[in-house]
Amino acid sequence: MATEDTIRLEIVTPYDLIYDGHVDMVVVTAADGEVGILPGHTAMFAALKDGEIRFRIGEEWQILSSSIGYAEISPDLTIVVVNSAEWLDKIDVARAQKSLERAQKRLADPQTSVLERRRSYNSVARATNRIKVAVRYEKSKKHLTES
Repeated sequence: MATEDTIRLEIVTPYDLIYDGHVDMVVVTAADGEVGILPGHTAMFAALKDGEIRFRIGEEWQILSSSIGYAEISPDLTIVVVNSAEWLDKIDVARAQKSLERAQKRLADPQTSVLERRRSYNSVARATNRIKVAVRYEKSKKHLTES
């Protein structure tokens, strides 16, 4: 339910609608730093880099690891379009570490094609970011899984 105290947030990837609902605040990782978005924010576009999306409903924060994309911000709606997004409690650090190692190995191989190098570079960035977000919020993640 929309109120003057909330903003509608949509988080979209090429494969799924990750979130659609009303929130009190959104924070995205833009190319030039974090952008905090409250209801009534000035309209703007922001290029997003690998980082995180955080949003608050009441006193509770929800956190996602996210990749490159953009945010379209208006006073009552923020649409975040990213290549990938993963909820904090779904991040598997061991799997991300294995993915990172595989991608680094492909990058080190002189036989790797230019296309595969681009894919591997993106895989390194995505895995590194997932690990970084998981480690940053490790206590929060434990709290979320214990609840």
